[in-house]
Amino acid sequence: MEKYIQLAKELHMIDATIISPKQIFFDIRTILKCRWGCEYSLQENMKCNFRDTIYQERVEMVKRYRRILLVHSHDERAISEAVLNIEKAAFLDGYYFAFAIRACHLCERCAVKQGNPCPTPDKVRPCDSIFGINVYKTVRNLGLPCEVLKTKDDVQNRYGFVLID
Repeated sequence: MEKYIQLAKELHMIDATIISPKQIFFDIRTILKCRWGCEYSLQENMKCNFRDTIYQERVEMVKRYRRILLVHSHDERAISEAVLNIEKAAFLDGYYFAFAIRACHLCERCAVKQGNPCPTPDKVRPCDSIFGINVYKTVRNLGLPCEVLKTKDDVQNRYGFVLID
């Protein structure tokens, strides 16, 4: 697993650490914020699609993994790219169930948000909110920074997950 931590750092992530699913806090209220508090929630798009799964199924999906790489960055585009690169590396190493969870911010300006088709549908992964992951509580319990932003100038702490098994 050290290889993936090192890869995250090579991809300019602030930090990366291996955690277990037991360290992730799930809260169905996260989906409430996802569905009614996100700028994308009213649009029909790939990144907000539940893919006909229910909350309990998504929680169980995550809990079936033994290891999860938690990645930290301030840059939403860089972390979106990094978790996909790490997912691919883990897959090629034989972890065929490797899977990234991170809100898609691959494009500088989201084509879907502008009413156009997604140019990279194969790279879209679900965000943590769809899974009911309480990122604030998860990372704070690990001693990592995550605060509510009060102004647009506040430093953003972004997190992504790569499920590895």
